[in-house]
Amino acid sequence: MVSRALQAPFRKLLWIMVVAVTSIIIFYFFYSPLHAKEHKACLAPVDLIRFKALTPTLERVFKSGDRVRIAALGSSSTQGAGASSKELRYPAQLQAELQRRFPDSDIEVANLGIGGELASDMLKRVDGQVLPLKPALVIWQTGVNDAIRGVDLEEFRSTLQKGIRLFKEQGIDVVLLDHQYYPGAAKLAGFDDYLQALHDMAREENIPLLSRYRIMEHLVTTGQFAISDLLARDRFHLNDVSYGCLGTAMADALENSVRHRPVQSAAPVPVTLVKGSN
Repeated sequence: MVSRALQAPFRKLLWIMVVAVTSIIIFYFFYSPLHAKEHKACLAPVDLIRFKALTPTLERVFKSGDRVRIAALGSSSTQGAGASSKELRYPAQLQAELQRRFPDSDIEVANLGIGGELASDMLKRVDGQVLPLKPALVIWQTGVNDAIRGVDLEEFRSTLQKGIRLFKEQGIDVVLLDHQYYPGAAKLAGFDDYLQALHDMAREENIPLLSRYRIMEHLVTTGQFAISDLLARDRFHLNDVSYGCLGTAMADALENSVRHRPVQSAAPVPVTLVKGSN
């Protein structure tokens, strides 16, 4: 039996522990950015989350019942800089969302993102890291690092074309994913040129592109989010909320492509991309 001399310190220690645990719970539920966005949806016009080209290989694999492998090739936005956990990086959120939409399929989204890489760096990794996976689809996120480091625009275009045609030769679908929307973009010389190069290449090669830039811009300009809600503390990389929006937007576009739902050509209609941040 505990003596009275020990009871007081024990009660004090217990009280400190209770207060500490309670404080953590209160901080998590009332001050966590994720909790603040838990019930807020990302809304965007339908035309921003519909592809203008098909993904025939991906569609065929889904229908075959085989394992659906998708390779997410990119830089820090794909690797997950700014995310609070591996599960909240965009490729992981995309995999979870696709699995929810296609419960009878076995889906794997491989994260092949390496921070700071140029398009040319990623192209060098294709033979050793991408092709061995035998993916049905490659989502190629690139461009912003090339713009920041001033890579020759024609060299960038040439790299894109080589990569896209290499994937096509292997029977792999390609979706391009363009730059993020962030405050520093307006001050970066040539930013718009690299952005346009991605869109031009998608049109010339007849492949899909998801415009992360336009989606994020829409979320901010319509007042749904402040830019600080969608970016990490460095005001450059994405965060859990915007990775959630991106993963679900990509899943929506891919599902539409696989199921051949009609592309909306009329006035844009807001649709829910993501219910919360996880």
